[in-house]
Amino acid sequence: MNRSVASPNTPPAHRPLSDWIARVRSAEPRQPAVLGPVNDGNERTDARTMARFGTWAWTRTNVLTIWQGVPCRALALLAPDGTLVVELDDVGAPIPVSEAGTRLVARLETEWDALPADPATVSSLRAESTALRYFLLHRAARETQAPAQLFHCLPWERVTASADSATALLRVLTQAPGAEALPPPDGELRHWFAPAVTSLAGPLQVLEAGLRTGRAGPWFGREAAHLLNGVVSADTARLPRTTRHALARLADALGEADRVLHHTAQQAATRLRNSVGIAPIAFRRRLDSDFVLQASSGEQDTSRTEFLENWPFTTGLTVTVGGVLKIETEIEDQPVPPAWRLADGPLFQPVTLSPATNAATSASGGPRYWMALNPSPGLLYGFLAVPVPGATFDVDLDGPPMPLRFLNRVPLAEWELSLPANERVRLSQWQRMIDGLPHHHPVHAAFAAYASGRS
Repeated sequence: MNRSVASPNTPPAHRPLSDWIARVRSAEPRQPAVLGPVNDGNERTDARTMARFGTWAWTRTNVLTIWQGVPCRALALLAPDGTLVVELDDVGAPIPVSEAGTRLVARLETEWDALPADPATVSSLRAESTALRYFLLHRAARETQAPAQLFHCLPWERVTASADSATALLRVLTQAPGAEALPPPDGELRHWFAPAVTSLAGPLQVLEAGLRTGRAGPWFGREAAHLLNGVVSADTARLPRTTRHALARLADALGEADRVLHHTAQQAATRLRNSVGIAPIAFRRRLDSDFVLQASSGEQDTSRTEFLENWPFTTGLTVTVGGVLKIETEIEDQPVPPAWRLADGPLFQPVTLSPATNAATSASGGPRYWMALNPSPGLLYGFLAVPVPGATFDVDLDGPPMPLRFLNRVPLAEWELSLPANERVRLSQWQRMIDGLPHHHPVHAAFAAYASGRS
C-alpha cells in the first residue's frame, strides 16, 4: 500500500520537474526500461499537478532507457508500491541525468524552500544535461524565491557567443573601424534560458541569424526591441558577469546602429554593467498634484511644462487648463535612417500613464497609448493629447519604439484610445500607414471606428 504524505498542507519533496512523464511498463534487470505513453495518453495534462504526486511520498531515482536507439539514464520517480515514472522533455525525450545528478536533485528538492546556490552546487548542476537544468530551474522559479546565482548553471556561454557575434555583425554593417564578423555561435539558445529571463534568448537568436544571413524584410526593429525590453526588465544578477558584459556591448551597438533604439539600449547597457537602477536616464516622470492642479485651475497662463531629455530624445509634458496632458517627442535621427528600419515600416512609441495613489506608490494598469513617430529629414516627431488620469500620475516613455506591423497583439482598446490621441495625424496618414497590414491587425478595426466618428 502506498505511503501517504505526512501533512496534507505540505507538498511531497519529490515531484515532477517536467509537465510530461511516462510510466515504466517493464524494467528487466540490466535491460533498458520500456516506457508507456506521455502522461498515460493525456498529453495536455500537466504532470506537476497530478493528484498522485501530491498524495503519496515518491522517491527520486533514475532509470536506464533507450531514446532514438541510444541508451539514456533518465530522471525518474519511484512510488512506494513500485510504480516508476520517467520525466520527459518538451519533445517527449527522457531527461538525462547522472547518478550524482540524481542525488543532487533529490537533495535540492528537500531544500526547496531555501535552495542553495554555492559554487559547488552550481558547478555540479552545470555538469548535468541542459534539459535537467532547465526543468529544475523552471519549477524553482515558479514555486520559490530561488537565489540569482543558481541560474548561473545554465549554458550562458551560448548567449555570450551569440551576443558577441551579433555585435560584430552590427559593427560590420555600420562599417565600424576594424570590425570583422565572428564564426557562427555553437548551439541553439531555444527556451533554455526562460527560467532566468524572458524575451532574451529568442530575440537574440533571431537577431544574430538575421544579421548573419542578411535576411530581407521587416524583423530587425521587432527583435531588437524585444531583446532590449527583456534586458531592462530582467533580474540581471541571474546572468553571469561575462554574459552581462557581452549583452551590454550588444546594447551599445544597437543604440549606435539605430538612434530610435539609443535610449532603451543605454538603459539596458547601464543595468547590465552595474546591476543597479537606471533612474538617472529613465524617461519617466511623476507629475504631482501641485503641478496638475495649478495647470487645471482655470487661471490664465497656468499651463505647466516639464522636459525629459536624453540625447537623441527630447519630450515635453504639458498639462493645460481643462485637464489635458500634451506629450511632444522629438528624436534627432540619423541623416540616412538604417535600411532595416525603413523595411520595418512606421514606428510607434509606447506611452503609459499610471495614476498614483500617493506620492510614493503608483497604481498599475494605467492606460497605454501608442504615439506615431512621423519621419522628416533628420527628425522623428510625435504628439499625443490625452486626458489627465488623476491629480498625481506617472508618465513612462522608456520602452523602445516598435514597428506598427508587429503591434498586432496590442489590444483593440489601446488602438481605440491611441488614434484620437494622435490628433495631429490625419486620416489620410493613418490610411497610408495601415495599407498592407494583415486584415486581422486590430488597428484596422480601430481606424474604421475612428474614421466613421470623424466623418
